[in-house]
Amino acid sequence: MIYREAGQFHATYAEDQRIFPIRQDRIAFAGILLIAFVLVPLTGNDYWFSAILIPFLILSLAALGLNILTGYAGQLSLGSAAFMAVGAFAAYNLMLRVPHMPLLASFFLAGLVTAAVGLLFGLPSLRIKGFYLAVTTLAAQFIIEWALTKFGWFSNYNPSGVISAQKMVILGYRFESPVRRYPRKSSGFRCSRPSSWRSPSVPSTAAWPARSGRSPIWGPSSRRPSI
Repeated sequence: MIYREAGQFHATYAEDQRIFPIRQDRIAFAGILLIAFVLVPLTGNDYWFSAILIPFLILSLAALGLNILTGYAGQLSLGSAAFMAVGAFAAYNLMLRVPHMPLLASFFLAGLVTAAVGLLFGLPSLRIKGFYLAVTTLAAQFIIEWALTKFGWFSNYNPSGVISAQKMVILGYRFESPVRRYPRKSSGFRCSRPSSWRSPSVPSTAAWPARSGRSPIWGPSSRRPSI
């Protein structure tokens, strides 16, 4: 009786293509965000933050990026982890080697560096499709991993090849402990969700006539009550 889909009609394509079309799902997700931003920072300890929660949020960001690439764009990629590593190493070196580099600016520039590396592998692959295109992404994974471990400059000549985060400060607030780093990563996870709670493909489908009663991608434009 609580989780009922009956009576929740969608009059527009935007309402039909929201990520959470059911009202109960939106309420549940809002409750999860409330727990993540209020309850967890008050009750968690350093072990939970550093060993479980923060790695979980980092991998969740990687999964969201893969969902955009594969789920929305329909492109198969086997090298997403490599491009995520490019962004991480780029941000690390920008903070390390550029004096007075702001943290947010390093993130933005690291995104541009990752895009440039993606173009480096993507342009030669324009004439490839299907299975062979997936193999090129796998090749990018191995080449980038080899370069990051082979050339010590990327890891500041660390013998183990592991990088440690530089001092993170945003508007005078220092993210020194795992408890302080958790809200920043959870905010990034929340901001990476589509702000309108719907699929990015809505503008292209909104031009279809509403009298057809069906969306070209997702099917019916309104949810019928269950009988």
